[in-house]
Amino acid sequence: MHGSLNAIPEWLDLGAIAVGAGAGTLVAGEFRSKRLDWLGIAILGVAVGLGGGVIRDVLIGIRPAAMSTDTYLLTALVAAIVGMLLQPALARAGMAIQILDAAALGFFCAVGTAKAVEFGLPLLPCLFIGTVTAAGGGVVRDLLLGMPVGVLYAGSFYAFAALAGSGAFMISYAFGLEGVGAMSVCAGVTAAVRMSSVWFGLSLPEQMSLRVPSRVRRRLGPRGGFSDADIVDASSLHTPRTKPIEVVRERIESEERERDARDRRATRGRRRMGDARREDGETAG
Repeated sequence: MHGSLNAIPEWLDLGAIAVGAGAGTLVAGEFRSKRLDWLGIAILGVAVGLGGGVIRDVLIGIRPAAMSTDTYLLTALVAAIVGMLLQPALARAGMAIQILDAAALGFFCAVGTAKAVEFGLPLLPCLFIGTVTAAGGGVVRDLLLGMPVGVLYAGSFYAFAALAGSGAFMISYAFGLEGVGAMSVCAGVTAAVRMSSVWFGLSLPEQMSLRVPSRVRRRLGPRGGFSDADIVDASSLHTPRTKPIEVVRERIESEERERDARDRRATRGRRRMGDARREDGETAG
């Protein structure tokens, strides 16, 4: 597919970076036990806000737009600090963080797909670049925080939402909707599909293995056959509602509870030892 698209508004590109960087540090704020400092938050925000766009521009074969002016880096830095400061308030607002994360996904998908179309790439590369641009920032965030990469797991819908949004963009563009209109459709579809997995627990089918009939296994024999132990049932690995961030949060909370319990036991032990010394002193007196 070839064609020209009106130049992507700079405010939309900067808006995607701001929302992405802010959403990245909002998620990081849920893991305060990792003890990120202000520089760590700034690095995380820049990596999340600019990561998808840099990957996009490298795939297209141009100099990353983030390196062409100070505005992109400054926007990501400011958004990261603001996200850090607002995290406690937004965390109490229910689904606010998930909604902002979905909005960032939609913005990045729209800008990435539009730029691929603007450079005259064919249909499939446009879909691929839109998906990678949207999911790239989340992958960078998860890697930096030491979390399971959410895009790989059942229940996240990150990559599928971005792919659906890119497809909606291409369909809208094919029917004559250009510029901000097609990008708005893309962002809306992406965010809606992503939030559907949060609200309704939707998920793509999990990995599975083809089961070889027992009569075939008997014919193959021990040298070329499959035993039941070789067959992995995907349903035992995850559930449709499993989300990597929840797994990490549960592990961190469990470690914090164990640490608090050890501290309480140590405090009680010191208190008992103090009481015993006082009793010995009184007896000696």
